[in-house]
Amino acid sequence: MRRGDALADLGLTEVPTTHDGGADTMRPGALRGAARGRNLDGLAHTLFLRLSPVIAAVVLLTQVAIAWVNYGDQIRIEGERAQMMANMTARALARPDWTASYGPQLQALALDPAFRFATLRDAAGTVVGRFGEEPRGRGLERIQVSSEIEAGAAGQPAGSLTLVLSAESLRANAEKQVVMVLAASVALILAFALSLRLAVGRHVLAPLARLLSAMGRVERKDWVTVDLADHRRPSREIADVSAAFNRMVEGLRSGDEARHLLAELERTHARLAEANGLVMESLGYARRIQQAVLPGPDALRGGALDVAVLWEPLHVVGGDYFWIEEIAGEGSETLSVVVVADCTGHGVPGAFLTLIVATALDRILHDRSLCRPDAILAALDGVVRTRLRQDREESDLSDDGLDCGICVVDRAAGTLAFAGAGLALTVLSGDGVARIKGRRHGLGYRPTGREDPLSAVTLPLGEDRTFFLMTDGVSDQVGGASRRLLGHRGVAEILARHRDLPLDGQVRALDAALSDHRGAEPRRDDMTLVAFRPKAS
Repeated sequence: MRRGDALADLGLTEVPTTHDGGADTMRPGALRGAARGRNLDGLAHTLFLRLSPVIAAVVLLTQVAIAWVNYGDQIRIEGERAQMMANMTARALARPDWTASYGPQLQALALDPAFRFATLRDAAGTVVGRFGEEPRGRGLERIQVSSEIEAGAAGQPAGSLTLVLSAESLRANAEKQVVMVLAASVALILAFALSLRLAVGRHVLAPLARLLSAMGRVERKDWVTVDLADHRRPSREIADVSAAFNRMVEGLRSGDEARHLLAELERTHARLAEANGLVMESLGYARRIQQAVLPGPDALRGGALDVAVLWEPLHVVGGDYFWIEEIAGEGSETLSVVVVADCTGHGVPGAFLTLIVATALDRILHDRSLCRPDAILAALDGVVRTRLRQDREESDLSDDGLDCGICVVDRAAGTLAFAGAGLALTVLSGDGVARIKGRRHGLGYRPTGREDPLSAVTLPLGEDRTFFLMTDGVSDQVGGASRRLLGHRGVAEILARHRDLPLDGQVRALDAALSDHRGAEPRRDDMTLVAFRPKAS
């Protein structure tokens, strides 16, 4: 709808809509055309012409469908009754001498008001007897059924009975139903027209007449407003227009109201700019704090793994977290731990959860010395539930948590142990791209009692294998002409195309491909991806 269409539908096309503070609006005669001689009844007439064909078609099609279904049911029931009569008569004729004594049975069929014709044939198809008048005319006006007469040796059919019943009464009933359908449709259309007239007159035309009358008085500088508390309650749109008109009148009455509003707007804008500066400054500090709890450059460059990271919060701070560290195993071996977590939400709330996860993970790895990924996840789940007070039986429990994936790499044994809760591990090798899913449920959240147990999967490292832990912000990106969701398969195809690049080159190529896929579409979530593989010996 164009801007002028709404005014045209309301009969206000002659009211100018300028931005000069109302000077042109108050020009003598500017509102006269809107306040006089407008055919407001045309709105009800237009609505009736637009809506009545649709209502009539829906009602008519519904009633015709009901009548057709009823007619079909009656035909089916009458056919079943005719078949039952034919079967009963055939059983009554099932005697060796049935060809000589069939009269009473056929006469019994003639007692049915719908009976028209019956034919008896022997096993060779020769007509043995007829009863009634053979029907002529359309086949839709009769129901014809047949039944075999089993009077031969070893139950072999000795003949057949063909029975014809009239369906004229059913057709007459169907015609009556059609007439009733048409009558009901006409009655509903008339009721709809009357209801539309009353409703539009009460809630649209009468409030519009009040509004136009007030416009005429305002043209004469009689500063009146439209009373919205009248017993004829207007529609929401007209109420909004009337409220806007009242505000306009109040602004014209005060004269310098626009200047005051502009000054107040400028002061408000200045306060908002100051508040926004404080918020952005606070978020900048928060980002530095969040980056401080993430692994530093030394953790990424050192150790036994070649690592590349993509970490992009949706806002200044985010709810995604990753950690890379080397810890001591249960023996004397050194293990590499890679953790990626996607906390509830993004922005400041998600960043608070990442701090909880960071402190909990530090205690689990160093104070409790856990080194199995499923054990680390279980301990992290317990700490998060305790910190968020989800281990209490209260009605206002926090329903926050996180999805997490943990890999523990044992270079000495040449294995990688993975456990996930809501996150999967993507493996790129010479055989293609494989996705190893973890547990379906995340960590934290309100307990449901249906959570699956946490378990670990052990994989060989392999020289040609590259491993990726990523949050769903990487795959859940919409773009393209059809606004298609990229999905895990799309991410896997991108990784497979750039498998020959160095690890950091693969991550940069993935980031560029994601940006190309989104196009003008904005990101919807935080993005975190950690790619790693054992360093060459």
